[in-house]
Amino acid sequence: MCTALSYGSSYEAVETRCDGVDNDCDGVTDPATWSPVTPLAYPLLKNQVSSLRVAGGVLAAVFDRPVGARIVRMDTSMKQVDGTNVPVDVLDTSESVGTVRSQLLSTSRGPALYYSSTGVMADHTRGHLIPLDAQGRPVLGKDGSAVDVVLFDHPVGGVASDAAVAAGGSQVFVAWANGPYGPGAHEVLGTVTDLDGKVLAAPRVLMRMAPEGAIVDHVEVLGLSDGSFLLAVLQETGGLGDELVRLQRFDSDLLPVGDERTVHTVYSPTLQLVELGASPALLVRDTRNDDKLAVVKNLFDGGTQETVAVTTLDETAWFGATATSHGLEVAWLSVRSAGASGGDIEFNWRGRFWALGQKGAPKDWTPGAAPLPLHRFAEWVLLEELPERWMGALVMTSTQTPRTHVIQAVRYCSAPNPTP
Repeated sequence: MCTALSYGSSYEAVETRCDGVDNDCDGVTDPATWSPVTPLAYPLLKNQVSSLRVAGGVLAAVFDRPVGARIVRMDTSMKQVDGTNVPVDVLDTSESVGTVRSQLLSTSRGPALYYSSTGVMADHTRGHLIPLDAQGRPVLGKDGSAVDVVLFDHPVGGVASDAAVAAGGSQVFVAWANGPYGPGAHEVLGTVTDLDGKVLAAPRVLMRMAPEGAIVDHVEVLGLSDGSFLLAVLQETGGLGDELVRLQRFDSDLLPVGDERTVHTVYSPTLQLVELGASPALLVRDTRNDDKLAVVKNLFDGGTQETVAVTTLDETAWFGATATSHGLEVAWLSVRSAGASGGDIEFNWRGRFWALGQKGAPKDWTPGAAPLPLHRFAEWVLLEELPERWMGALVMTSTQTPRTHVIQAVRYCSAPNPTP
């Protein structure tokens, strides 16, 4: 029988430790805790929301309004503490939410918010960096206004971009497509600046799509531990199933390092780069089956693919991943269409939240028997490492009646520490 006496010093009135023991004798070991973080004005795509681990908790950046970003601060239990509005240079108020690309970054001066947005006449895309303090408040300049550093200004609106910080924390690598997705971009450009916007490597073409007619589908970048950068471009050639992930490393002068590598993918894949120390890894839906989530390691040394998880038939994984002090962590929403129910079909999605648990086995952390109600835009999971082997995740749930969109946080136990 589970009693306080039999557990001795391991007993807790309310379980708080990630240790593989049912410390409060309620029959549930290392339970996950869920809490709402913030309601949203609109459903968010992956490029409109990001998170970052900071001292004392986690920051989340949300772009759900045309003239400002919101920085939400959570503690290490993933409970909301407070929030800050950050003014941003988003001029096209009719389309700004859809054209924004954003990412919270960790720099040598502290957290910073990267974002790119389209001008009012859709005649340019500009990349910005806003330095923040540890509470997510914008750093103020001498004139009392928030510092907003321009990193690039491209003479075409609506282009995809991404940014990463070098290992030393003082250089920012930005890459962007040379045109919007609709007409099709055929090149990816990039630049390196310091944290004040000083150009260290002038904008140049980093990758051209080939063969003729191929276009840029997605751009992602990563700072590597040796100070170099990795560019990943999802290239689409027009046919179903005919998509390619192209990978190239660059030094701080944006000169290529080694040869380009390619990974073939299934139709309409989702991908994410993760820095694992000695070598970066690529998370992607399996190159053979859409119901498998795979990690490709040793990207520039032949490439080895491992299956991370397999979803139920007719379901797909909307996933996120991060590197932690104890290895790769992956979590995903195992999602299926709920079928036509009238109204907006974008709300007809249901899913359960899974993550890798003890010994790498998938574990369902969904809070209850019913699946989570999801919007079609909820194809993302944000992950952050928390103290004492806890993990924090952010997902978006949505309901059609009443019409709501809410970022939800979950704290769950990663592979637990052994019992002393």
